[in-house]
Amino acid sequence: MDGTRTAPRLLDTLAEIDGDWLESVLHAAGHSARVREFAIQPIGAGNVSDTARIVLTTDGDAPASIVAKFRPSTASSHAHGVGSGAYSIEAGAYRLFAAATDGCRIPRILWLAGTDDNINLVMEDLSRVTRAGDQVAGCGVEDARRVITQFARLHRTFWPLASKDAPPWAIRMPSAGDYWVPVLESAVSQVAQRFADLLPDRHIALVAEAATVSRAWHDLRHPAMTITHGDPRVDNVLFDDDAGEAILIDWQVAGVRNPMHDVGYFLSGSVSIEDRRTSERELLDLYADEFGATRGYVMNRIVDDYRIQLISGLMTTAAAVALLPDAPPVNRLLLALLERNCAAVEDWGSIAAIRRRM
Repeated sequence: MDGTRTAPRLLDTLAEIDGDWLESVLHAAGHSARVREFAIQPIGAGNVSDTARIVLTTDGDAPASIVAKFRPSTASSHAHGVGSGAYSIEAGAYRLFAAATDGCRIPRILWLAGTDDNINLVMEDLSRVTRAGDQVAGCGVEDARRVITQFARLHRTFWPLASKDAPPWAIRMPSAGDYWVPVLESAVSQVAQRFADLLPDRHIALVAEAATVSRAWHDLRHPAMTITHGDPRVDNVLFDDDAGEAILIDWQVAGVRNPMHDVGYFLSGSVSIEDRRTSERELLDLYADEFGATRGYVMNRIVDDYRIQLISGLMTTAAAVALLPDAPPVNRLLLALLERNCAAVEDWGSIAAIRRRM
């Protein structure tokens, strides 16, 4: 391969991928190889991105497969990506983590380029050594321990971080509220209609009540914050059983927030109601130990923040009802999340706690 090869051009769709582009990506990642054949295998439903595994046949030093993540091809999903800043946020997050010497485990990035309305993200393919999380089924307590450990490592790496000192791409909750609060408010009636026969009346009412405190919740002030994942559902996690680790993926809503945003979001949506009730105190203890009390984030603060921040899951799930199609696979996912989210918010009296904090 020519050592003077130019950087990969920014593509719009997976269909534009060709051998020359793949060779330039491999070269940028330090691999000398000529691509003889390749096959593109779509991954996922394409709700927030078009993602594919690319199986390679090469001459030279190169991985057998890679994963490419591009902007979604559907107009509505792309409009959401542009409106929410998802492309620049994810690109900024991966660049930040590449510069960090410690922190959570993420996939190795081979190539990354992006703008406000596009992204080309090429990563190592971990499918042969990991298993993906299943959002509808949820995860067990042992997997939850692995995820909570990664959260603590992520959060402590950038703690404490004031909003004014955070990277410009990082979501700030008050400005995020300008986008998400109207979406959540519009979703209230859709939740009631779509899940009328599937959710109890008190949970449908809870969604409506959550919408009434959404603006205030987004505007809450916190003494110290950190970089957070923002959307840590278990289907945004890979599990490396040999290493006993979780790997966090999909950073499209990374931002500067209270650390318990991630912990509450995950435990309220990705762990069964029974397992959460039985194990969440143990998992909060694990988080505190891994984070390190000497850093100033101690257990009583963690519990107080958790009570308020776990509503992050319900806020996001309910808003998603307004953004995602009314289709059986989507509704199974949303229902699983809503059932768990509502139970957690009830258990912890989160809405009342937010009103007190207001």
